[in-house]
Amino acid sequence: MKTVTTRIPEDDEEVLAELEAELTADRSEVLRRLIRRGLADWRKEKALEQLREHEITIRRAADVADVSYVEMLSLAAEEGIDIGYTTEDLERDLERL
Repeated sequence: MKTVTTRIPEDDEEVLAELEAELTADRSEVLRRLIRRGLADWRKEKALEQLREHEITIRRAADVADVSYVEMLSLAAEEGIDIGYTTEDLERDLERL
């Protein structure tokens, strides 16, 4: 595990102290959780943007976001991104099964 040092505004430090108490975790654990969540959100946003711009496929977007194919379909639908897979396509595929 790498060590990272950074400076943060005092008001953010106060929020971190509150989170430490709420999560009953030390500062390092709280920061690791926040960084993990932030990186996960960033990966999803990046994948959705590339998908929106038709730069990548839905499967590649799922890989970039580190989520399942089905979850990426759901995220794209929530964002109103047209992925070229219609309700009719879904019904046809379900009938084939």
